[in-house]
Amino acid sequence: MSINLKEVLEKELKRRDLSITQLANDCEIPVSVLHGWVKGTLPSAKNLHLIKTLSSHLKIPVDQMLFSENDEDKRSHLILFSSTFMDGDTQYKLTIEKMKDVK
Repeated sequence: MSINLKEVLEKELKRRDLSITQLANDCEIPVSVLHGWVKGTLPSAKNLHLIKTLSSHLKIPVDQMLFSENDEDKRSHLILFSSTFMDGDTQYKLTIEKMKDVK
């Protein structure tokens, strides 16, 4: 499974007739971050929280925004993002999983 954020953003910008700058300003995301995503840069651990901001603004579920998935995931969980990063001498691993929907 690959991250399709670039394709989703290109489609939404065109569909909504928005520029990268307009969308960035509307949802208060740095233009450079959004521009990078549209050009294919993957979200980093430091800006991953902005995916949720963008998802809420565009009213597109996070899993659909990242993976272009429209169908309900039938598995109990799905790893949406996993990354490691260093802070000084300490290494951290950040994993975001979609858990089973609670209804």
